[in-house]
Parts: sequence; structure tokens; C-alpha cells
Amino acid sequence: MKINYAALLDITSIQKFIFQSNQLKENLGASFLIEKKVFNDYLSDVLKNKEYKVGYIGGGQALLFFEDKQTAEDFIYDWTLLLLIKIPGLVTNFAITEFDENHFQACMDKLKKILEDNKSFFIPKTAIPAHGITAECPQSSLTCDVYNKTIKKYVSSSTNAKITASKEAKKSINNEYKDILENKYCFTNQLEKLGQIKDKDSHIAIVHIDGNDIGNRFRKCKTLEDTTLLSESLKEAVKNAFSKVLKETVNDYEKIIKSLGFDPTFKNTKRYPPIDEDSKKLIIPIRPIIMGGDDITFVCDGKLGLYFTKQFIEEFEKQNISRQLPLSACAGIAIIKSKYPFYRAYKMAEDLCSLAKKKRKDDQSTCSYIDFHIASSETTGNINYIRNHYYSVPQGNLLYRPYRINSKSDNDNYDEYSFNLFIENTKAFNESLPNNKKHELRKILTLSKDAGMQFVKEMKYRKIDLPIIKGRNYEQLLFENMISPYFDMIELAEYYPDFIIGKYNSQARRQNL
Repeated sequence: MKINYAALLDITSIQKFIFQSNQLKENLGASFLIEKKVFNDYLSDVLKNKEYKVGYIGGGQALLFFEDKQTAEDFIYDWTLLLLIKIPGLVTNFAITEFDENHFQACMDKLKKILEDNKSFFIPKTAIPAHGITAECPQSSLTCDVYNKTIKKYVSSSTNAKITASKEAKKSINNEYKDILENKYCFTNQLEKLGQIKDKDSHIAIVHIDGNDIGNRFRKCKTLEDTTLLSESLKEAVKNAFSKVLKETVNDYEKIIKSLGFDPTFKNTKRYPPIDEDSKKLIIPIRPIIMGGDDITFVCDGKLGLYFTKQFIEEFEKQNISRQLPLSACAGIAIIKSKYPFYRAYKMAEDLCSLAKKKRKDDQSTCSYIDFHIASSETTGNINYIRNHYYSVPQGNLLYRPYRINSKSDNDNYDEYSFNLFIENTKAFNESLPNNKKHELRKILTLSKDAGMQFVKEMKYRKIDLPIIKGRNYEQLLFENMISPYFDMIELAEYYPDFIIGKYNSQARRQNL
């Protein structure tokens, strides 16, 4: 086939479309529509009987090649019309231009410039607008125009499409990982079954992970073959990394579920592990929402967010992509109450990921970084405002984060921002301090220097040593250079599995004393 014209397809505001609702099943349905339908089933349906070539598909975009401009324009018309019917509310943009593979980079730059211009000039209406005489859909704020049999009420066409797709999404992901799930475990579409215990003050974690320097890698691709290879190998790397996390979760299921407060022996009827009502299988306490390109988002129980993130990034770094280039990623983890608005929590995770990337850039590092926030209440403002307003105290900054994941380094003990060292110090901290002293220290950190010194003296009298970071004097002063690592340790002690960091043993303490 001779290539004359290229069409670059793009989905606008993917995150807003996916996380518009506070219902997990709708978020999953929306993600499934984009990942499995928009650029797969619906694309294939429209491309039947057309001469074309696929450049790449991934990251909310697709690059296609056609012999002539008219064929490309006819395809765009048919494809967008089908999406308007099948997925109301989804906004698409596209660019078409002549393409010469011998000048691949120049043609791609031109194509992307046209796409950006088109996004600025025109935003298509893809959903029925709300009117004063119609009821408003609570999930999408659009007109209620369809009766959904699953939830037994009228919703917008956009919401209806997401709910309808959610069942297929659950079936698809359980089938995709069936070899790992061993016909014993399954994924869920229900947010309240990810590991939270009923009637407890439970939290969930929304995790957003983004590969580092991936855009630069695509821009450096000299040929279509390089671009296609990079796109496909990146997808494979993400899937392989998640598969490894899933395997470890299955292997450690009893330890993980026990750390959340459930009884894996099924003897305590009030502490049964979560079970899927339809299949009667045990529910895995993690659920991926987006796994496209280098952009990964998943939700899990709040106590597992940092744990799963560390596992995923370490496995992601082991993967080989095109040209054997090393991989790294940054992550943001928003740990919030289950009723917290989903889209706001996702945006917080995204902003935290940006802060991790900024730290990486400031350090001029090639490593992976993670940042996290635990929201005990529904505070307003972005993450920078929240931290400046609520975490600045007389002695300085309560937060030590972001942290560096040095999965290939042997120098963690000398790196004060190493996440591995952070975990080890929290383990020592957790095993030496009873809960009442942790709560007391949390308060002391917000008070004067004298209050901090008095606390340190009391701990020494009780023969309790605070964790040491080499080259620093935190264990003597609590703060140094207007920053302290201990507030982070207090939070990690509460939101990391106890089979990793241990817990306070009063009997062992008495024997040592």
C-alpha cells in the first residue's frame, strides 16, 4: 500500500470522561470503552473494506495511514458518527495531512501541530445538553434521557453507556488475567469491596503512575517502525509489571488480607474476606482503571496504595522496551475516604505525581519518585495550597516527601530520600513506639522547639531511640533545616501492611528493658 495521507486521532479530556462519576463501576466502564472499544472494536468496524495501515495505537491516540485524503476524511466521518451513537459525551479531535515516511519526524510534528490547532478552534458537542424542563443526571449533569435497567432509574446517555460497559469490563479483565487468578480470585467493580471493613473509618487509595521521559522517546523516533515498536513494547512493559504485582498479591493474599483486618481462615464470620457475589471468588484488593501506554491508574484499599505502587514501579523498571532503554516512573498516591469525590481524588493523585516529577527534575535524577497525601477530611484547594496551609508549623515543614525508589541502588542507607530507607526507619519506629506515643509525637511536631526537646528527653529516659538518618540529627532535634521525617513515618505506620513494617510489641519491650 502506498501511503499518502495520515490521520492522527485523539480523545480529549480522557480523565474527565473516565472519572466524572463517583461510582467505580462507571469509571471502569468508561475506561473500558476507551481502551477496548474506541480504538479497537469501533475502529475495526469502520475500517472494514478500507485500504489503511496502522502506525500506532496507545495513550488515547491512534495514527492511521490512507492512500488518499478522501478515504481519510470518510473514515473520520464514519468513526466519529459511530462514537456519537455508541459513547455519547466522548470528545474526539483529529488531524489529517500528507505524509512522507522519508521525512517521518517533520511530518509527525506537522500532524501534531494541526491536532493542537484543531483542539483550540473547535470543541464538538457530543451529548444532549441539559434544559430547564428536563431532569439532570446526578453523575454527568447532563439530561436524563435513558432508563438504565441495572440501577433502575433514568440517566444520561453518557452514563448509561458507562454502566452498560462496566459488566463487560469486569468480565474482560478477569479473563485477561485468568491464568494468574487461578479460578480462585477475581477483580471487582465495587469500591466498597477492595478491602475496607464495614462500619470502620476506611480509606481507599487512588494511584496515578506516569512513565518518565516517554514523550521524549517518542519524539526521538526516526521512523514509523521505531514509533510502532516503542508503542507496543511500552504496552507490554506495563502489562508485564502489573502481572508481576498480581502474582505476588495472589501468593501473599492471606498476609495482605490479614493486614487489612480480615480473617483468612474464615473462622470469624464478621471478618470474612471480600467475596464476589456472582462468582463466589475471593476479591483481589486492587483494581486497575487505566492501563494505556505509560499512563497507569489503579484503586485499592488505602493501606495498600504505597505498597502496590512500590511493587509496580520496581517491576516496571525491570522491563525492556524498544532499543533496550531503561525505564523509570513517577507516582502520586491520594489516600482518601471512600465517599471523597472520585475526580477530585484522581486530580490530587495526578498533582502528586507532578510533584514527584518536579523533585526528580530538581535532583537531576534518572530514578523513580513517589509522593503521597492522606486526606483525613475533605479539604478544599490544590495539593500545594493544602500543604502550605496545613503542614507548615513553627519549626518548619512536617512533610519529608517525595521519595526516591532506588531499586537498582545499594546505597539506600546513605540516601535520606530513599523509599527503602523510609520503610526501614518506619519499621524501627513502629516497633519501638506504642500508639499513644505516636499520637503524642504527631502533636509535638506542630508545637515549639522546647516541646520537641522535652519529648526527645522523655524517649531517652524510656530507652526509646528514634530512627536515625545518617548525617542528620533528627533523633535529637526532631527538625533539622526546618524539616522532619517523623510525620511521614507516623502516616506510613498507619498506611503500610504490618507484615512489612511490623507493629509495637509491648511484651518484647518490657523484656528488653
